[in-house]
This record gives sequence, structure tokens and C-alpha cells, in this order.
Amino acid sequence: MDIKAIRGMNDILPEDMPKWHFVEDTARRIFHLYGFSELRPPILEKTDLFFRGIGDDTDVVEKQMYTFTDKSGTAVALRPEATASVLRAVIEHGLLGKDPIQKLYSIGPMFRYERPQKGRYRQFHQINVERLGEESAACDAETLSMAYALAMALGLKNVHMEVNSLGCDGCRQEFKKALQKFLHEKEDNLCSDCARRMRTNPLRVLDCKVVSCKQAVEDAPAIEDFLCAECRAHYTEVLAALGSFDVPFEKNPRLVRGLDYYTRTTFELTAKGLGSQNAVAGGGRYDNLIRTLGGPDVTGIG
Repeated sequence: MDIKAIRGMNDILPEDMPKWHFVEDTARRIFHLYGFSELRPPILEKTDLFFRGIGDDTDVVEKQMYTFTDKSGTAVALRPEATASVLRAVIEHGLLGKDPIQKLYSIGPMFRYERPQKGRYRQFHQINVERLGEESAACDAETLSMAYALAMALGLKNVHMEVNSLGCDGCRQEFKKALQKFLHEKEDNLCSDCARRMRTNPLRVLDCKVVSCKQAVEDAPAIEDFLCAECRAHYTEVLAALGSFDVPFEKNPRLVRGLDYYTRTTFELTAKGLGSQNAVAGGGRYDNLIRTLGGPDVTGIG
């Protein structure tokens, strides 16, 4: 019997390694210029970390995690994303007690059980940054500027940045109510997943790639119209600071992330010429996540 690699998990052959080294070395050079240090968390974590950090109603937790019970009876998972793992390490080792501002990056494999297709694999590799302890809009803009600088240094073409604000818990609740009311009238046009999400996590409907769902939300309420005064001021300052950094961007009121922990600033970088899977970077602010994971009440963006 021939033994082959698991579907969706690919070998990186010697002739491909120079490209990988170029990407990783370029990322390290850019991050060090911005004062970031490398942290390497393990690829295996307790499953509860991702339930608490990512959210029960996300596709990652519901459908895509590689999770199993080890010989001690502990539920463990191959990490599906890096942020929760990095923050767990920060909390466990008391890094914020040593320095209240932490700027960290990590490089390594992630794992999600989904249908392999061009640009999507069950083991994929991600470069991750986390910036903790800074609340200012200037911090957000500089982090987004760093992502853009990395894309430029890697030689990507036709790079496009989209930016949105998801607000805080308060203003997002008002938006969710308005969005649910809107989606209730469009329910017949939603896929089965979004018909369920509409009730449990309506913002996720805005992120659906099914054509009928994308068409259904074209006239949906925009979260920017529901931002409280503080979140609106923060968003305005982020956009102004991005302009001062000469980073070209476009506001996208439909932009949300696939994970529950994001608040306020969110962004995505795409590059034309890569096909349908053209997103090369994305993330945002997560001001409640460290506290949710049992750490101090410290803000973050990544």
C-alpha cells in the first residue's frame, strides 16, 4: 500500500524553500524594524482555549478544528489560529507584568479541517503579529501600515486595503438587533448556515461567500451608523492616521472577521492576480480577549 501525505497537508520541497525563506526573512526584518520580538507557541493546545477565545458560533470551532482526547483524557486541538495561543503564552508567563506593552510575532503552521481547494489547505502556514497594551488609534494605524509595508516588501502587486470598525460591545448590540431584523425579512434567500447564524451570530452572515447571501445583505444596515461617540472618534482617528502614513485604503462597511473576539478596527489586505483566495492579511483589534482568557484587562490588536 502506498503511503501518501494526508489530503490538504502538503510537503514543502527543497526547490520551494528559497521562496519560504524569503517571505519569512522579510517578515522578520520588517517586524524587527517596528520593535516586535518572536514568540513560538506549541501547535497543540487544550481545546477549551479556542472555545473561549474564538467563540462557539464560529465555523472554526463548529466545523474546522482538529480536536481529540489524548491518553490522559484531556481534550486537545491542533491550533486553528495563532492569536489565542500567543495570548495564552503571554498570560501564563506573565509577560505583561514584565512590560505592559508587548509586541510579538510568530510564524508556523495552523490546522483546519475544511475542503482542500486552490489556496486553502488543512495545514496552512501563517505569519502572525500581536500588539498588546496600546489603545490609541495611532497604534492601530501603525499596525495596519506595517502589514501594508510587508506586502510591499514581498513584491505583491495591486494590493488593496479595506478597513471597518466593529465598534464596542455596547454599540455592536444595537447593530445586531437592526441586522437581525433586516435578515429576518431576507431569510428565504440565505443559505442554511446563515439562516442559523442570523439568530446566533448575525455579523457572520456579512462574511458569507455564498452568492445568494452576498446579494441578500447588499442593502443591510451599516455598523458605522451605530457606532457610539467614542468608537466613532476612534475610527475617524484611525482613518486619518492611515492617511498620514500614506497607506491607500477603502472603507468597507460589510467587512467583518470570521472570529468572535474582534472589536473596533478591522482590516483586510487583498492582492489581485491570486484568484478567488486573494486575501493575504487580515485582522483587527480585540480589546476583551486577554481578559476572556483569564489575563489582565489589557487591549490588543493583531
